[in-house]
Amino acid sequence: HAGTTQMVRRKDAGVAMVTLAHRINTRFAEIAGPRTVWTMGRMLLHPNAPSIVPGRAEMQVQFRDTDMAVLQRFEAALFELIEEYSRAGPCHCASEATSKSEPAAMDVEFQRLTEAAAERHAPGLHLRMPSGAGHDAQILSRRMRAGMMFVPSIRGISHHWAEDTKEEDIVLGAQVFADACAEILKAG
Repeated sequence: HAGTTQMVRRKDAGVAMVTLAHRINTRFAEIAGPRTVWTMGRMLLHPNAPSIVPGRAEMQVQFRDTDMAVLQRFEAALFELIEEYSRAGPCHCASEATSKSEPAAMDVEFQRLTEAAAERHAPGLHLRMPSGAGHDAQILSRRMRAGMMFVPSIRGISHHWAEDTKEEDIVLGAQVFADACAEILKAG
């Protein structure tokens, strides 16, 4: 109970989780590459009640980069931090890899033809960038040539209820996509 358990006797899994999250964030910032991103997008407390000291906590950590060496460095750092924090106490920490995916290179010719189509329809307004997101193209690229094209979201908001794209950007994106597809088909 939060009202009767003295602070020196507590093993507060919630405090342990956010302290570890801060250490992870600090360490990741030290070892990140120029395109590395990471997220601690899910944190759960058990029993998740305001008057009970959390006895268990779960956190999901994701990190992404186009460079496998950076991903391996992040994984090693994460497991090292968890082990160190668990040894120091007061709470036991454990980790489990729930998924792992490797970056996938998109087809160079698809990229070139898509970029050329973008330049024809929106001169100087397009941007080549790696996607850190997991997409079907990541899986398909293992079996066939693949590429991706994105249209901008308003204010850069993505994967959120407020995500939106201007209609004119959708139309322009469709024109670029159709043009690029036609060029890809011509090229064989």
